[in-house]
Amino acid sequence: MEFLRIDFWLTFKNSLLLAAFYFLIIPVIRGISNLDTVQSAQCLGQSAALIGVIIIVPISSMEQKTGIKEIIYTKAWSYMKSIIIRLISSFLLVICFITGFAFIMQVNHCIFPFGEFVFATVLYTEFLGLLGLVLSQLDGNVVIGYFMSLGYWSLCQFQIFLERDGFYLFPVVNGNIEMQKLIILFLVVVILTGSVLFTVRGKTGIF
Repeated sequence: MEFLRIDFWLTFKNSLLLAAFYFLIIPVIRGISNLDTVQSAQCLGQSAALIGVIIIVPISSMEQKTGIKEIIYTKAWSYMKSIIIRLISSFLLVICFITGFAFIMQVNHCIFPFGEFVFATVLYTEFLGLLGLVLSQLDGNVVIGYFMSLGYWSLCQFQIFLERDGFYLFPVVNGNIEMQKLIILFLVVVILTGSVLFTVRGKTGIF
């Protein structure tokens, strides 16, 4: 527990501050009041989902610094265990942020199916974060992770990837959950999570 307390603060301190600030400015940027189902889905998928990039991508950034990873890899408490705990913590943080944000939207008279949209947005948020995390692990540079996650998000924002395209993974289309997209998104999240752990194990040689 002592390890979790210390490591959690070191890992997420900056991310939590940035995430809280980001959520405060979303209403200023686009508004979160009196939205219908389609507009609510757009707000969650286009704006709130970026929280995954903020929270998940940098969870291994400390060990990517020269000189630190060699120390971490040789400790009795394995780096793999640290990453697993950080992943679980980041997923729980994403759930809390997205659920809280969706609740505030409904308080402000937005109309949408709460549970379904929260679940879909949480999965999509984790996908964006894990995409960047995997690539930052492979390259050893957290900037690459941010760049790739935001790059995918931009392709969707600028409609290079359209809602009906296979590459567009947010499963809410025209205000309705598409089960096929939801299943694919879930599988992609599982694969990316496994890829993170596989990459860590490949670098350290320990589990």
